[in-house]
Amino acid sequence: MIMSQTIKRTALFHAVDMETIDSLAKQCHQKNYTKGRDLFAMGDPADLLFIILSGWVKLYRTSKEGEEVIIHVFGPGESFAEAAVFGDGKIYPVNAQAVDDVTLIEIPRSFFTQKIEKDSRFALRMLGAIAARQHYLVQQLEQVTTRTAPQRIGAFLIRFCQKIKHAPGGWAVRLPYDKSIISTRLNIKPETFSRALAKLEPYGVELQGRDIVITDMFRLAEFCDVPVPEIPC
Repeated sequence: MIMSQTIKRTALFHAVDMETIDSLAKQCHQKNYTKGRDLFAMGDPADLLFIILSGWVKLYRTSKEGEEVIIHVFGPGESFAEAAVFGDGKIYPVNAQAVDDVTLIEIPRSFFTQKIEKDSRFALRMLGAIAARQHYLVQQLEQVTTRTAPQRIGAFLIRFCQKIKHAPGGWAVRLPYDKSIISTRLNIKPETFSRALAKLEPYGVELQGRDIVITDMFRLAEFCDVPVPEIPC
């Protein structure tokens, strides 16, 4: 029941009926990966789709020069590898690695192929969900290319950082993974990350020891042009 509810909450399966979700859950497995462990490599058979319960996973490629290029970083409640599972190639086009200790739900590709053949409504729901995901990723790319570095960092803090405690005058937050990975994700040079972060001070962001404290969530959200979360961070 818990696995069914978790699957149902993800964007990919939000419109799918509970009977189908329960049937799917019986074929899924929960698995743990330690930080730095590979989930799959580019070119591997795309046999599984993933939902993250906790932790973070990066999708990346290695350039001809040997440099790592991060495609995206996914976190709790998000699914990934849909395009590979539903694609004609049936292989993963990128590598996947645990950014920290990760707990996942692994969903077999075989469930989708069998269900799609029998249920056209299910197929349409999957197409709609994947189209919505692609639209979201395009929006994210647009935001990265049009916003300033401080705005990108501010939006990231609002959306992805975990609240760890209430601090005097605000909320202390913790970066969910290494600054180097955040920099790559936001298309910011790692050596300029701290300087860009410092430029957020007039908008309610302060460094207090090892914590980042957001003292004015509304002002930061307005500066970054993002919605104010119902519960800060």
